[in-house]
Amino acid sequence: MKRYRKQSLAVVSVLALAFTAACGTKDAGSGTEASGSPAQSAAPKGNEGPLSKYDPPINVRSAINDVGKDFLAPGDTLENNVWLKGYENELGIKVKYDWVVERANAANKMNATLASGDIPDIFSVNQTQYKQLLDAGKIADLTDAFNKYGSEQLKQFYTEGGDGLKPVKQDGKLFGLTDYSGTIDAAPMVYIRSDWMKKLNLEPPKTMDDLLNIAKAFSEKDPDGNGKKDTFGIQLNKDLDAGWTIKLDGFANGYHAFPQMWVKDSSGKLVYGSIQPEMKPALAKLQELYKAGIIEQEFGTKDVTKASETIMAGKSGIFFGPLASPFAISAMMKDPNIDWTAYPIPSADGKPAVVGSRILNATVFVVRKGFEHPEALVKMLNFSVEKLYGKSAEKEAATYLGTGGQGFQVAPVKLLQPNKNITIYKNVSAALKANDPSKLNREEKGNYDFIMKYRGGDRAQWVYERIFGPVSSISVIEQYMNNKLMKVNEFSAPPTATMATKKATLDKLELETFTKIIYGESPVDEFDKFVENWKKLGGDQITNEVNQASK
Repeated sequence: MKRYRKQSLAVVSVLALAFTAACGTKDAGSGTEASGSPAQSAAPKGNEGPLSKYDPPINVRSAINDVGKDFLAPGDTLENNVWLKGYENELGIKVKYDWVVERANAANKMNATLASGDIPDIFSVNQTQYKQLLDAGKIADLTDAFNKYGSEQLKQFYTEGGDGLKPVKQDGKLFGLTDYSGTIDAAPMVYIRSDWMKKLNLEPPKTMDDLLNIAKAFSEKDPDGNGKKDTFGIQLNKDLDAGWTIKLDGFANGYHAFPQMWVKDSSGKLVYGSIQPEMKPALAKLQELYKAGIIEQEFGTKDVTKASETIMAGKSGIFFGPLASPFAISAMMKDPNIDWTAYPIPSADGKPAVVGSRILNATVFVVRKGFEHPEALVKMLNFSVEKLYGKSAEKEAATYLGTGGQGFQVAPVKLLQPNKNITIYKNVSAALKANDPSKLNREEKGNYDFIMKYRGGDRAQWVYERIFGPVSSISVIEQYMNNKLMKVNEFSAPPTATMATKKATLDKLELETFTKIIYGESPVDEFDKFVENWKKLGGDQITNEVNQASK
């Protein structure tokens, strides 16, 4: 499973100017001058198929963060491991890293690299950096390379559940390949302390009123039994939207609002969900809940890590998040009395609640313009798909995934099967019911084994029961899918021109306004003023650009 985070558009836009200036007089495609890569001494053979080998081998400069360090095979390093050996031995591609940095510093390091003008041959960037490179004309057109060398399985993966390459298509051409993982994993749900519900004789929520009554009981009826009024119903965090753990959007979806998403209005035009009328009653209810002490009172001072600590300290009983959220709270599961269960987002009225989701492709793999072998990126992704899911997988997946099943993190470029988690859940649940794991693939069998360990008393494996088991976060996703209750963000392209200069300001305005309304520092009608200001300060222009880019 993957995590993603927002990048600072203001910082990147400044770096973009430096980057363009640094590269302005030298074309990175003119050989070695701009990139520092030695030119290949001879045109190697090996361009006949998706996994054909270069002979003689080619050299590829890249750069990575260190997220894979915890998943290395014994004796391997990030610079010398099973993936790099596989590229060299089977594809004739020798990968060398310009730098390897901590994950937290990777975005800043890449920004500095782009600003220097000395960029690698094949590397990964975020969506904003991709747009910067595209506008500067510094990345290769991959259209022909993908069409000619992309394996059938790779091409299939990019079409599962949506168009995984939509964000990198410009004027009919393809300038990057994404780490597309589908459209379902980001859908929100509500997580509730089910042990507290049992203690207070409460039933699972069917409506938003039910959920809020549960939250009220958690705040007022001493669910932890310590005789103190020190628990809260609902946990938020100061960012209101924090990637893969505690988010506001699930609550808003219950009121048919879609914050920070682009959705179609009745005319088919794309509009920004945070400024739509449905958002106002959701904020009004949050203000009411905060005043009543049902929302954790210090949420505005806590980032997602601190908010998670409040949950793990047993002080909050409800939060909204996507299917991977159990990983964020699994540390508390050493206590055998604690349990959390995921439920679908309930509706505030009689109309079913539709939840918002996103096309997940925060990372883009690109090739430096002028690099002699742009198809090498396509072959490396073919290699990833083949080793994990192709004919080779039966014998070789274990080698490339490692004992923990996360070995793909080591590879500089990789693509997992999009929307694969729902299939894993279905197969694992069937195997659990039949008490027969013989038909499971390696990844499915790993999750099955973790669940069996949990059921055998190993509380550390609780997270797998609550993600892949019969009563789990993915069982909620299945309910959404069966009832067609998911709406995907309609705009997944890189930032528009006005987004690059004004979105950070608009996002700050949105967060400050929403937080003050929830705290009761501003009246709910302040939302109307926010909408007007959002439009005037660049929102209307962004809306026009989004609609143009989506045609």
